[in-house]
Amino acid sequence: MPKFIKKFIKHIDWKNFKRFFIILQCGSIIFGVIFSVIQLRDVRNMQSAELMLTFNEYLGSETNFKIITLIENNQPILIENGGKFSSAELDNYLSTLELLSNVYFNRLITDDMLYNAFDYTIIKTYQNKEITDYLKKIRQEDPMFFMGFESLAISLSMVE
Repeated sequence: MPKFIKKFIKHIDWKNFKRFFIILQCGSIIFGVIFSVIQLRDVRNMQSAELMLTFNEYLGSETNFKIITLIENNQPILIENGGKFSSAELDNYLSTLELLSNVYFNRLITDDMLYNAFDYTIIKTYQNKEITDYLKKIRQEDPMFFMGFESLAISLSMVE
């Protein structure tokens, strides 16, 4: 055994060892907490990314993609207005945006991911006259229809 280790062991008494061990335990606990926080953040980001990809698939479905294209080009959507889609198909699209707002307001996706992926689509949908007219019409039956989507669109509009 090297001489410096023998000398070190000779100077350690129970009181010093106890202090050293307590410091070591505290350091381990602090390290464990920091490591756990980092792991939780990483898991949250991965789940957020998975949710964003799922919503991207829903909005990228053939029907929803066509509705989004009509909205972007300011063309009629509903059959009754000269478009190609039924109110049920439009409801399905708006339901996806409503669900996205629920996921966002429950903090299951990050602000950056939502903004980068869907900001344009949500705001364009909200600003579309045919959509706003449709919302007014269906809200005569229930004023809460698609309120989450509307709240999300308003909050995103304030960011810009």
